[in-house]
Amino acid sequence: MNARTARRKRIIRVRTVEHQMAEANLARATGELASLVELSKRLETLRADLAMAKGEVAGRALNTIGELGMRLDMAKENLVAPLVNANSRREQAGVMAQSAMVKEESAVRLYERSRLSDVREQERRTDANRPHRRRAMSLRLLDGGAA
Repeated sequence: MNARTARRKRIIRVRTVEHQMAEANLARATGELASLVELSKRLETLRADLAMAKGEVAGRALNTIGELGMRLDMAKENLVAPLVNANSRREQAGVMAQSAMVKEESAVRLYERSRLSDVREQERRTDANRPHRRRAMSLRLLDGGAA
């Protein structure tokens, strides 16, 4: 293995770690987005379940139901910006993971080309080091005459 091949092998290790880190960041961003979406669904469910009772209801209970509904609506509105940010972070992490994967694959291809080049060069050198037998010039005769 020559220096170029060794350097490319080190680059592969670096690119592999970069790709793993990018995939971990993508997984973290996806988990964060899923958590926020789940929270939003739970708020919607709570708001939908907050129903007025039929019949006579005390004023204090109506006031409490109205205030709780208002707070749930405010929480849902305040969750919109974090959802948008989490979605954009996930998309950005996906792009970064894709880019890291392309760089890793490119480094692997360069390493393989370099390794094959090393093998060819080694074969050429071993062929060059093999003793060469010189034969005296001889005239080969074929069936009935000189060729």
